[in-house]
Amino acid sequence: MTLIAVAVAVAGCSIGDVSPALPPLPPNPPDMEVVTREAARIFVVLKLPGNPELSRLRPAHPSTLADWMFCMRSDAHDIPRDYAMFMSKGAVVNYRIAVVVDGCAQEKFAGVGPRP
Repeated sequence: MTLIAVAVAVAGCSIGDVSPALPPLPPNPPDMEVVTREAARIFVVLKLPGNPELSRLRPAHPSTLADWMFCMRSDAHDIPRDYAMFMSKGAVVNYRIAVVVDGCAQEKFAGVGPRP
């Protein structure tokens, strides 16, 4: 019986690491001037009042099919929504009202000045 337990333990150790592989790092991040310009463009599309505030730029979650993401909101106090913005190749390729997985509620935001 002890021999079987040892054999099972040794066999279990030989399986190796079965954890999922980390996703590859995205290509170089877009310039913040490009991020700001794209955010201003989407801010107008959404017809939000006030001025845009942005979070930091960070790698996007692999499920989004984008390379980078940031969060955006209005500085108008009557608009409490955060938006998740997804970028690839220097352009916002998708956006949505932020959901929990986007992490926008934990971000710090900074104003980018008046909208164009």
